[in-house]
Amino acid sequence: MEPKGKPWTKKVRWIFYPIIIGAIIYLVLTQQQKSGSRVDADFNSWIEPEQRLLTAQVGDRVPFRLRIKNRGKKAWSSEGEYPCFLSYHLYLSENYRTVRFDNRRFPLPGVIEPGQTFEMPITLRAPIEAQRYIIMFDMVREGQSWFRDYGSRTAVIRFDVTDKEWPEDNTKIHSSQEELNTLLKIIRLTLHQNEVQFSGKTGKISGFAAGVDYPQIWLRDANTILPASRYFYDRSYLASWLEEHLAYQKANGSLEDWIDFRGESDKNTVETDQESSAVQAAFQIFNLLGSEWLEKSIDGARIIERLDSAMVYVCESRWNEEYGLIIGAHTADWGDVDLVDNDQEAIYVDDRTHWTADIYDQSMLYEACLNLAEMWNALSEKKRMAFWEEKARSIKNNTDKWLWQEDKGFYRVHMHLDSLRHDFDEEDMFAMGGNTIAIISGLADVEKSRRIIQEAIKRQETHDVSTISGTLLPPYPKDFFKHPLLDDPYEYQNGAQWDWFGARLIYAMFQHGFSQTAKEKWLDIINKNIDNRGFFEWDNKQGIGLGSDFYAGTAGSMGKALFEGYFGIRLKWNDLSIEPKLGKESGQVYFSQPSNGLFVEYDYKFDENTDRITLSINSNFPDKGTLRILSPWIFSDNKEDQTNQLEVFLDGKLVRHDKELKNQDELILISTDFRQHVVEISLKK
Repeated sequence: MEPKGKPWTKKVRWIFYPIIIGAIIYLVLTQQQKSGSRVDADFNSWIEPEQRLLTAQVGDRVPFRLRIKNRGKKAWSSEGEYPCFLSYHLYLSENYRTVRFDNRRFPLPGVIEPGQTFEMPITLRAPIEAQRYIIMFDMVREGQSWFRDYGSRTAVIRFDVTDKEWPEDNTKIHSSQEELNTLLKIIRLTLHQNEVQFSGKTGKISGFAAGVDYPQIWLRDANTILPASRYFYDRSYLASWLEEHLAYQKANGSLEDWIDFRGESDKNTVETDQESSAVQAAFQIFNLLGSEWLEKSIDGARIIERLDSAMVYVCESRWNEEYGLIIGAHTADWGDVDLVDNDQEAIYVDDRTHWTADIYDQSMLYEACLNLAEMWNALSEKKRMAFWEEKARSIKNNTDKWLWQEDKGFYRVHMHLDSLRHDFDEEDMFAMGGNTIAIISGLADVEKSRRIIQEAIKRQETHDVSTISGTLLPPYPKDFFKHPLLDDPYEYQNGAQWDWFGARLIYAMFQHGFSQTAKEKWLDIINKNIDNRGFFEWDNKQGIGLGSDFYAGTAGSMGKALFEGYFGIRLKWNDLSIEPKLGKESGQVYFSQPSNGLFVEYDYKFDENTDRITLSINSNFPDKGTLRILSPWIFSDNKEDQTNQLEVFLDGKLVRHDKELKNQDELILISTDFRQHVVEISLKK
């Protein structure tokens, strides 16, 4: 035990410790600023921050201003060869350990001439972990050097970051894989930053913006947010935004891309996924609220009727009779920017549009047809159910006929419907987004899904992308697209990394028996986002976050991989599945759905000493079902001998179990209800 000491001694410590620590930091900073071996008068800067102390909660965006002077002989520009940017290094205040040396680049407001002084407003993203930090601001010549290496002095501030809690949240996790605990924090922060509420045509609207740069409620994004938001938000956040979207439906059944608080809306007509996204979102809401919600009236028409009308619109206005597929403009995979325009007109169909039939649109429509059929079935409307089931079968058959490439093992990005041809091999482009949706929707069968997943892994390695989230590999060549957002390879929708789709591929890998590989690839994505301190719209080839900050679609896709893929919880109003993929890891979860009052909790432990799984479960879901538990022994060297020697106990009693092989995974199946039980699985002695 430490001696208590005299009161005055403790007071002296309290006074002098901060002074001593501050002096150490100052000396280290000063030494670092003098570390440049040469002074080059061509590049020299003076930076003065508006304040020396910032405070924020984890993940917050903090506006900040600096005054900067060009004290060198050369002009600065953020364009051209060796562009100049403002950036910073991040350190822990306590021990001056580097948290991240390279951080976001802030472009200059224009060309900065020698002797010019200017104000630089920026927005800092607070780190995810609550700590006291030091930020060192400096100018950088990209690809050359930091200005302090030329002899410039840096500007240093302290950044105190405190934790943010949501005491009202019931959904919690704790994993032995610490990155997953941080991931949940990022998901929650992202949802919180995008909360939207306003008065609309149908009353009070609650929902989520797509990101900081997209304040509207977008159909395609909101559809993918639901797998995460369902565990934290009530019915209004899950359903009211879609009801409002349906109130904007055109007489022909068409739905808008986005709506906002001003009552404005618009549609990116080059894409054909808006109506499919609405039906998929409605299906998720139906699985939470039940069939009664489908009969709610929006301006005199039931929700289910509006959804049906939307799908009829797509199948009539965007249908190609020759191939039996729906059509969209020539974009990059799932993107909504065409190849002919270099401005905002790139999102709209016009007389110069080149038409295609792509794998993404077919996959989205296929899933929506099946979803709509199931919702009609819940309302005992067998005729409409049969109609949409047949439409789904037709789309699947025609997609396999015209888009599947047996020699390559994946679907082509699209087929051309006009005379446009390219002087490069477009059929070798692996469209990760469209192919991933083909797996998730069920359009791709088991064997096709296996080959697509293997191709995704191969393409990441071949093209040296930092994670499996590369969307189009290889991308279209430079200047193929005229729009500046994607005129370069590995930029924006032209082959950049999008975790919005990469995380859905991870989910597909968990579902199709590639759990061990899924975990490895998923950790790459998670650690990239931890380094970036949150979800960005897209990342470059190396993993630097770009585009909109707090990108909510990624929060939804990462939530789906976390909740449904890894922890294996799929909870509907009338169905529950528990399928943990933890293997030799441990985790405790409590998942609650505020919209219907259902919850699931479990405590999964793997004891390496006894080679035993212990799974404690509990839920208020009333019906019986099957536990499906990933066998950790399937990955061992003598897996065949071991997996045949299992003993399974339920509440201390030996019970019968079954096994299911799925690619690389083996699942242990146990029939039970979901009340409080303890399952123990071990190898026979």
